[in-house]
Amino acid sequence: MTNTIRAGRRKFYDDEHFAGGIERSGFFTISEANFLVEYGDTLNGLNGGSLFPETLAESEFVACMQSNIASNSYEVKLWRKYLKAVYSVTHRASANSSRSEQKYSLEGYDEA
Repeated sequence: MTNTIRAGRRKFYDDEHFAGGIERSGFFTISEANFLVEYGDTLNGLNGGSLFPETLAESEFVACMQSNIASNSYEVKLWRKYLKAVYSVTHRASANSSRSEQKYSLEGYDEA
């Protein structure tokens, strides 16, 4: 796989959506997670419009993402997989996220 998309200015961890890290999310293979960490900042900027394409591959990425056409590009497929993972996560675990308040009674227990 040759990559003509520039590396991100910083590592892309997306702690907002993947608090445990992209690598540990279970959505991506190791190579996909490494690619996202290295190039995700650029892909995010290109997709969001804060970066302008500098290469043909970046221009094709932007065109495919804006028009939602099918693509054989690894970057487009992986970014769509990333977006699907972000939008499919509906429940985030926390210490008390799904527990309803329960009342316990000590009746029936013998005191020691």
